[in-house]
Amino acid sequence: MISVIALHFVVGSVAGSMFTARTLVTLVGIVLVECATATMVLSLTAGLYSMGGLVAVQIGYLGGIYLRSVLERVGIAQPYVRPHHSR
Repeated sequence: MISVIALHFVVGSVAGSMFTARTLVTLVGIVLVECATATMVLSLTAGLYSMGGLVAVQIGYLGGIYLRSVLERVGIAQPYVRPHHSR
């Protein structure tokens, strides 16, 4: 189970360092379905363990955002600039 939580953490940190919050919402939805499925198929205990993956995705996302800001301050990464569409 620790490897699953570590994998969720890595996915969250990669998403946090590269993508917007919309990606986090999508990842949380996917992991929530995973939690519900684990609870129905395996047991309540497995469902509770998979909730650790949900928390790991969110903490990893925050860590990825922090990593991105550090890399931008150092000058390694470019700030995320969203193009403005003229209407």
